[in-house]
Amino acid sequence: MIKFTNVCKTFSVKNKLFTAVSHVNLDIRENEIYGIIGFSGAGKSTLLRMGNLLEKPTEGTIAINDSILSDLSGKQLREARNKIGMVFQHFNLLANRTVQGNVSLALELANVPKHERAKIIAESLQIVDLSDKANHYPAQLSGGQKQRVAIARAISTRPNVLLCDEPTSSLDPQTTQSILAYLKK
Repeated sequence: MIKFTNVCKTFSVKNKLFTAVSHVNLDIRENEIYGIIGFSGAGKSTLLRMGNLLEKPTEGTIAINDSILSDLSGKQLREARNKIGMVFQHFNLLANRTVQGNVSLALELANVPKHERAKIIAESLQIVDLSDKANHYPAQLSGGQKQRVAIARAISTRPNVLLCDEPTSSLDPQTTQSILAYLKK
C-alpha cells in the first residue's frame, strides 16, 4: 500500500547540503499502523510530508497503491492526494471558516458535489464527537477540539491512507487518548 524505496531528502542550508532523510526503505501494508519516532529535527515531519509529495524526495521513489507519486501528472497527483488524508501537527484550520466549513474544504478540493457534502460533514463530525460545534469558529475551540476538526477534515474524503504529523503533541494526556482512539477508529 505505501512503499518508500531508497528515499532521501537534502536541503541547501547556508550553501551546505543538509541531509534530512537518508535512504529510507519502508513497506506498509493495508491496515497496518506505523509510528515514526526520533529526536526533534531528525526528519520525521519531512519523511511524513513526502508521503503525499508535499515535500519531494531528492532521491528514491514513493508509491501508494502501486502508483509512484513522482510519476503522476499534476492532476493525477491531486486526485491521489484526495485518498491520502493528512493531519498536521498545527491543525492548519482556516480562522474565517466554521468547523463545518473547514471540513467542507477538503471535500470542495476533492470536487465532491455540494449535495453530498452536508451528509459527509455530519458523519465526519459525528465520528470525532463534534456535531454540536459545526457552526463554531476555530477561535471558539480548545486545542483538542481543533485537532478533532483536523481529523474530521482528513477523514472526510474517506482516504485509503492517513498520515498524521504529531497529532497529539500539544494535548493533555486525556485528550491524547481520545485523539488516538479517533484515529484508530
